[in-house]
Amino acid sequence: MSRPSPIAAANVLLETSEPLTNAQKGLFGYFGVNAKIVPPLRVLNPQCVFIGDVTAIREGCHINAFKDLSFLLDYVDPRYRGEFDPAQYRYDPKIEIGREVQIGRFAFMSCTRSIVIERNVVLSERVFVGDNNHSFSHPEVPIVQQPNQRGEPVLIGHGSWIGVGAAILSGTRLGRNCVVGANSVCRDFEFPSHSVIGPEPAKVLYRRHTLDD
Repeated sequence: MSRPSPIAAANVLLETSEPLTNAQKGLFGYFGVNAKIVPPLRVLNPQCVFIGDVTAIREGCHINAFKDLSFLLDYVDPRYRGEFDPAQYRYDPKIEIGREVQIGRFAFMSCTRSIVIERNVVLSERVFVGDNNHSFSHPEVPIVQQPNQRGEPVLIGHGSWIGVGAAILSGTRLGRNCVVGANSVCRDFEFPSHSVIGPEPAKVLYRRHTLDD
């Protein structure tokens, strides 16, 4: 029998390419009536994840409620290990997804504090939602071995629509019925209800040739 991965040894890891069983649904903080997550899926610490009734999450989701990443210290060069406190690698996360939410394929969530997605929200494909970020304060230790930097809670207000490839980052608070355009990046700002939010439009940087003019 293979040994669990380091992250699975310190956390509850639910990873499957099969439909969830009732026992697996019972691992969640709440798994709603007529809710579904289409496999394949990966949920870290489902006990910290609450999924509302009639909510649907499509294929390929990675939902990470980080609790204990202290195993990363085992990989830090012994010369620098004492400069980190194991408490920096431990978190108290909660992900709340409301009722009748639709989440598209390849959603990625990263939580160390709080992510709240209110009812009737639509997340298109390849949306990232995260309340934290990698820290990179140490000049010699690889970033992947440094603790995640706790950020501010994220709130997506009810009825909002998040476009393809958008990133909803730490401190973002979206009011109700907001529209976030494709590939937008939202961070550390409170957007009022009914806002329409978009990225910079594409522009011509230069022309390689002008022979056809």
